[in-house]
Amino acid sequence: MALSVYRDVLQLPKAPSIYLLGFLARFPFSATGLVLTLHTVMSLGQNYMMAGFVVTSSTLGAAISAPWRGRLMDTKGLKRTLIPPIIVNLVFWAIAPFLPFAILLPAVFVAGLFSIPVFSIVRTSLSVVTPATMRKSAFALDSVITEFVFMLGPAAGTLLVFTWGSHVAMWVIGAAVVIAGIGLMIVDPPLSSDDIVLPARIPEPLEVAETGLERSPAAVAERIAYENTQTGQMMALTEADLGVSDSESARALDEARSLARKQLLSLGGIAILVATVVGSIILVAGDLGIVALMEGLGHKDFIGPVIAIWCLGSAIGGLAYGAMSRDIHPLWVLFGLSIVTMPIALVSNLPTAFILCFISGLGIAPSIASTGEAISRRVPEIARGEAMGWHGSAMTIGSSLGSPLVGIIIDVGGAGAAFFSAGLIGLVVAVGGLVAMRVHRSRVRARAAKELGIEAA
Repeated sequence: MALSVYRDVLQLPKAPSIYLLGFLARFPFSATGLVLTLHTVMSLGQNYMMAGFVVTSSTLGAAISAPWRGRLMDTKGLKRTLIPPIIVNLVFWAIAPFLPFAILLPAVFVAGLFSIPVFSIVRTSLSVVTPATMRKSAFALDSVITEFVFMLGPAAGTLLVFTWGSHVAMWVIGAAVVIAGIGLMIVDPPLSSDDIVLPARIPEPLEVAETGLERSPAAVAERIAYENTQTGQMMALTEADLGVSDSESARALDEARSLARKQLLSLGGIAILVATVVGSIILVAGDLGIVALMEGLGHKDFIGPVIAIWCLGSAIGGLAYGAMSRDIHPLWVLFGLSIVTMPIALVSNLPTAFILCFISGLGIAPSIASTGEAISRRVPEIARGEAMGWHGSAMTIGSSLGSPLVGIIIDVGGAGAAFFSAGLIGLVVAVGGLVAMRVHRSRVRARAAKELGIEAA
């Protein structure tokens, strides 16, 4: 494990600006949910359940639109993708403080549909500027930065609401969202590359054949499969590369994107997306469970410090994961996260809470980084924006499902039950996924070997 790899990442052209842009652009989005909640309760006189519906409506819209926005990034470019969301968000946040609850609920859904895909943009861009050998470290560093954003953003939003009121806070959030969108358009981070990154490793012949058979025998698909297997990143195809007319080139690219989408939604891709959903549920269990745990122990004043130590563990775990030279499948990372989460159910005093929550935090950032990196490797560059959109949707779905699920478990069985249940869900999904992947891989290898007329290893 060598932390110097992060120095190498930050020395890559455009990487520092992408990290800085991601840090600043994510701030308003990290505070949006809390500001909407406080506005619904304090200004509209609704209870927290109704406030939860508002936040859920917003996140549901964002989850639905993320893959679609990603596809627009792949096909139309960044500026064409961002103009409609900037306009819609400008209008929404300008009038949102004056909307009654009955109108605010569907309005936030529409705003969610037109949310600015900051996460997809940042991670797609990182996958372009970093070679395959460094992408795990690049994604891990991004996950750690995101942790700090989501520690500071909600606190800043709360301070705004209690200092200036929810109306001003919403205008500030809206202005920040619009500025973030315009900033992304001005900086215009790269979403495609002109050159192929040098190979990270040369796969075994059977592995190359297996990947090609899984994708398509078509010429374009074979090229995508070969280059993606060699490098984890693929250069954009042009008419000159394909030796065909504009219309034929467009059809070939459409076919390639369709094949990449099928690859993403194959068993292996779905396993990664499910791991992302479950990892987000465990993350929510940590957020809500720590609050309930400290209340149950009679130490409400220590909610903030325990959450901080949990986030510190996540940051350390993310940096350690990104510095590893060995690749770890996201399901194994989920397995580890589940194992370190379940013991928090046994906490009976404050020192133990600090220790076990720190240990549990070690798996959070690696879970986010490993799934994002695995998704970026799974598809060629021409479809990576859409793929990262699916990853963002999986995270959002996990958070949306996790909040009510964990809340019910806490109400029925307490904080310990929430941590144990979330860890158990992750454990079952990880073990089941690993077994299914092993069986599937054995069958694919046998089929590939049969096609080649050789014996499977």
